[in-house]
Amino acid sequence: MALFYFLRHGEAAWNAEGRFCGSTDVPLSDVGRRQAQLLARRLQLISVEVLYSSPLGRALETARLIGKAIGREPVVDPRLTELNYGVWEGQTLEEFKRAYPAIYSAWDADPANVAPPGGETGVHLIERVMPFMAEVAQRHQSGNVVVVCHKTVCRLLACHIMGVPLSEYRRRVPMENAALNIFETVEGNWRVVALNDTSHLAPPEG
Repeated sequence: MALFYFLRHGEAAWNAEGRFCGSTDVPLSDVGRRQAQLLARRLQLISVEVLYSSPLGRALETARLIGKAIGREPVVDPRLTELNYGVWEGQTLEEFKRAYPAIYSAWDADPANVAPPGGETGVHLIERVMPFMAEVAQRHQSGNVVVVCHKTVCRLLACHIMGVPLSEYRRRVPMENAALNIFETVEGNWRVVALNDTSHLAPPEG
């Protein structure tokens, strides 16, 4: 049996500022680098067969910090790129709510099927990520596989696996920076083992 560790990257500057950070290449902040190092420390406790990453800088830097600790070079796959927010990239929620009130209301109600202007829908994202999932499940039928990607990728995958309507991903699935999620396949079916686990970021007790 294989376990698939899907990780959200560490904090980027736009995350800290509350700006929508999708397909724009934004680097990690100093906090994000520290989070990546804590993730790496946790993953040193297991034997990792392969390390995959989104090509975006914040994910790839996270993956490289992890890879250095576990002795694996990241394998980049563009299908793991974050949702494209189009003209909303770099804006805060309040900014694009004011600029695009009707489109925002429609997107907020159903982000699976409504795209930001010039961006993509949640359905578009899951349609490009699921072929990756099928391939890695076939390629890695045992061991531990680590995948460094993004908030919306992890949220939509969790909904898809659990049978939660994709339109609910923003309301039903939290996903913090440097969160760890574990998925597995059992008789060809995906299931969730852990979701939005950030216990590695907590200071030690005592």
